Parts: sequence; C-alpha cells; structure tokens
Amino acid sequence: MRLKTYEYIGLLIGLFIALEPSYIHPDEHFQTLEPILQWWSGYKGTIAWEFLPENASRSITILKLYYTPMLWLNDYLFHLKPVGLLYLYRIQNYLLYTVIASLFLEFCEVSITHKTKAKFFIRTSYVTWVFQSHTFSNSLETILLLLLLFVCQYCIYEVRSGKSPSFITSFWIGALISIGIFNRMTFPAFLVLPLLSVFYHCFISHWLPLAFSVISASVVSAIIIFFDTKAYNPVNGKWIIAPWNNLVYNMNVDNIAQHGLHPRYTHLLVNLPLLCGPILILLLSKRYILKLPALSALSGVLILSLFKHQELRFLLPIVPAICASINLESFDTFIQGEVILTIWFIFNIVMGLLLGVFHQAGIISLISQFSSHDIPVHVWWKTYSPPTWIYANYNLTVSTTNFVDNIEYVENVNWNVTSNHVVDLKGSDVELLNETLTNFIEFTDSIQLILPNTVMEQLEPLRKEWNFTVDRETSQHLDLDHIDFPRWETMKPGLKLLNVSHIIS
Repeated sequence: MRLKTYEYIGLLIGLFIALEPSYIHPDEHFQTLEPILQWWSGYKGTIAWEFLPENASRSITILKLYYTPMLWLNDYLFHLKPVGLLYLYRIQNYLLYTVIASLFLEFCEVSITHKTKAKFFIRTSYVTWVFQSHTFSNSLETILLLLLLFVCQYCIYEVRSGKSPSFITSFWIGALISIGIFNRMTFPAFLVLPLLSVFYHCFISHWLPLAFSVISASVVSAIIIFFDTKAYNPVNGKWIIAPWNNLVYNMNVDNIAQHGLHPRYTHLLVNLPLLCGPILILLLSKRYILKLPALSALSGVLILSLFKHQELRFLLPIVPAICASINLESFDTFIQGEVILTIWFIFNIVMGLLLGVFHQAGIISLISQFSSHDIPVHVWWKTYSPPTWIYANYNLTVSTTNFVDNIEYVENVNWNVTSNHVVDLKGSDVELLNETLTNFIEFTDSIQLILPNTVMEQLEPLRKEWNFTVDRETSQHLDLDHIDFPRWETMKPGLKLLNVSHIIS
C-alpha cells in the first residue's frame, strides 16, 4: 500500500515537472519542435545541421507522424501560444510513456510482485518526470523500444502456446524496427540481443512469419524514404535515407569531435549511475538476465559504449528495462530495502528539481514573453541556444558564430539586420561579445543582451564603453556550465535581459 501511494505521488510530481520550463539539452528543440514548427507554421528560426538538404540526417516523416496530430488539435481546438504547445507536448509524452511502460510490464516474464515494484520505480524516477516528458528523439526511442519488446514478448507467447507467430505480430515487429531506426539510428543497439532471443524462440522454425517481418520492415522503410526524399527535395535526385546519412556522419571521428568525445567507459561508469541511481545496487537477477528487458539493457550499454560520443540521454531506453530486471527478492525482508528506498526518493527529488524545474529554465520563460512580437537585436551569450520556434516569428533572422582553424568568429552575421534578429554567441569569449556589440551599434541603438547571472562579472571589462541596464530577469534559471566553485557570484541562479547602450566619451 505504501509503494502504491508513493507511486501515485510520483505520477503527480511528473505532471508538475512536465509543466515547468526547464531546458535540458538543445536537441530537445532543434531535432524535433524547431523543424516541425517551421514546416507547419512557417516560422523562421534555427535550422540544425541534420535538417540541411546536403546532410538530411534526420527523418522529417517520423517527426510529422508523431507531432502533427497535436499541432492540428492546437490549431482547431486549443489555440495555445508556443509555450503552451510545448507544455501540451510534454504532457502527451509523459502520459504516453507511463501508459506504454505499464503495458510493457504486463507482458514481462516476471512475477506480479516484481511487476508492481518495477512500475513503482519507473513512475518515481526523475528520468520519467524529466527526460520522458521532454521532446527528445531519445524519449520517442524509449516508447518505440517498449512497444517492440511488448510485441516480441507476445510473439514468444504465441509460439509457447503451440501457435505460429501471427502475421499481425510479425508485421508490427518489422514496422516498429523500421520506425525506430528512422527515428534514431542508435535504435538497433538495444535490439541485437533481444532479437537473437526472439529468432531462437520464434523464427528459427517459422520462416514464413520471419519473411513477413522482413517484408514489413522493407515496405515501411521504403515509404519513409519516399516521403523524406519528397520533403528534402535533393537537387541531385538521390533517395534520402536519413539513418544511413547519420551513420556515415558519425563514423567520422572529426565530425563526432565537434559534439564531444568521451572515454568508452562513460556510459557504464557515469551515465548509467546518473540515470538509475541507487537501484543499481540491486543488480541484475540471474533469474531475469535472459529475459528481453535485461537483454535489451545489456545490448544497449555494450554497443553504445563502442562509440566515443556518449551523452546521458543516449541511454534513456534502458531505464524501464533495468527497472523490470533488477533483483527485488529481499526488498521487503532486509533493512537494505528501506535504505535504498529512502536514497531513491532523495536522489530523484534532487535530480527532478535540478533538471526538471531549474535547469536553463529562464530561456523558455523569457522567449515566451516575445512570442508573436517584433523584437530588436537579441544577443544570447553563455546560454543554451535559444529555441527560436517559441518566438513564433515569420521574419526572424538567426545568426551564430563560425569557426576557422578552431578560432571562433562572427563573420556570418549580417549587421544590417537590426530587427527580428537573434544572435547566438554560445559560449564565446568576452572579446567576441564586444565585437558583436560594436558592429551592431553602427546600425542600431536597440540591442538587448541575454545572459545568466553566473557570468555577469565577465561584463566588467566592457563597462567603460557600454552601459548595461536590466530590462527583465528571472531567478528560475540554473546555469551549471559556468560555475567556479567556491565563488558565489559564479553560482548565483537567474537569467537577465539587458538593454545595451554605447557610452559616448
């Protein structure tokens, strides 16, 4: 009863966090909502490298399939502004994930007691509250993986009951594999070991259903390729196979280096503990190590660890799989269970507040104040890249820095554009900020600078030439990228929008 109560509390906490403006990683916007809103509404904004026609490394068709229904409902029923639409998507993602995770657990080959406790851990995990509510392609990857494991488990049930795998089951196995790969090319990493098990139990003696799965995957892939090619409209006339383009890009170490290189143990020793916390102490049970969830988790960690670019969110799909695979035999008998439960709650509440409520939250709050309005020059400095689709601006110009021989410049900024212009200086140094302000002031005296409180002291060298006055600010903004412990001024939360004027000597 106690676990059930906490489980319901966890569900409510998740709904609360889904309606908070936290911002975890730029890809939650630029790989999903940014391109889909530009296509749907005609907004101008940032175009990520993956969606440039010459790269075409992300499937637009998958985005349309998943995000268009809510856009249609918003246009004809809700009429919400961009930030409201963002929260609507987060609630959709959160509820869909919790429902599918429950469905997935119903068909796991574990006891009723283990299913109940696995559901409890999933619903009280900050990963569910935060990552699964945000619009990451990894969040959708988790949902697709759970659906596929559910269908695979059902296929095993069919064979064990003396039947041949049905064509409907075989169709969905192939279709979900295809959709998952076109959503993220990392999807197969979680499938290698589970599909070997399904092949052994189901298809090794039933070749016709296997052939039907292969045909299903091929047909669905061909349809997606057709519509992606139509969307990108390549000038060379080649077919667009987005996951293949993405794989080719990531096989080049120089390309990956631009996004960050990590030791190959990062997933195992850093990311996995950060995602799962104290439940890793319970380890994997020998009883469940050969079940599909455990095989999927093991497969994902091992294969993704082969690559040098290892971000925390890449392991999101294994969290519910681990929750369904941990050893809970002594959970109610020994004091360790109570200790782990207490640590579990503290861990998830802290992580939920940090990432789900405060992390980079001021960015979305600030941009939402300018939705559907003309703006002057907005210079963003030392923040995550602003999700420009929230501006809801049909005339927006977006500029950013460029690199030449690993030196950062602002050569591509059009200084003549003095209205509806967003300049993303990212983490550039103060000299480049000064150069940007100097170039703009020749054409306009209406410049606004957005920066976190953690770097306010870095403006000191510019105050002899520039006057900075606070126009707007929010305290609900946590910048973890520029902390210099123990100096308090570099740990102060908050985000400011400053009006910039030139001091005439």
